[in-house]
Amino acid sequence: MHITAEKIKEAAEALESTELKSFMFQEPTAGPLTRRRRSSRSTGRSRRSTRGTRRSTRGTRRSTRRSTRGTRRSTRRSTRGTRRSTRRSTRGTRRSTRGTRRSTRGTRRSTRRSTRGTRRSTRGTRRSTRRSRRSTRRSRRSTRRSRRSTRRSRRSTRRSTRRSRRSTRRSRRSRRSTRRSRRSTRRS
Repeated sequence: MHITAEKIKEAAEALESTELKSFMFQEPTAGPLTRRRRSSRSTGRSRRSTRGTRRSTRGTRRSTRRSTRGTRRSTRRSTRGTRRSTRRSTRGTRRSTRGTRRSTRGTRRSTRRSTRGTRRSTRGTRRSTRRSRRSTRRSRRSTRRSRRSTRRSRRSTRRSTRRSRRSTRRSRRSRRSTRRSRRSTRRS
């Protein structure tokens, strides 16, 4: 048995309508017969009032039960509607998140492909620049070597020409000396 506000009200009303209240508010000069008569009358009245209070409490109980049932039904309906709306919203958010995930995956793939292409192109350009640099270095080396060889050849040709000139001069001198000697022998 749960003690509720309705039961407390019923108990208070029953106490008010019983003999206690009439006994408390009796006159002290009254005799015992009047007390008895008044008490018997008050008991009849209290019985009638208790019957009325019982009927009123029954009606209030029924009305409270109906109101609680209605509130329970309304709360159930509202909770069902909120659950359905939350389910729909969560489904929509899940679908939107799936779409965003797919789009992000596509963008990631495209960025990866573009970065790979740029890396490959940069590698190719680096290799080509390295090769061109190497070829230019080799060509410079070859030109330097060819210049050195031409210089050496020029030096050697100069030396050979100098030697040939010297030899021709010596031969001329020797010829002159032989002619002089012959002339001197003839004169003598």
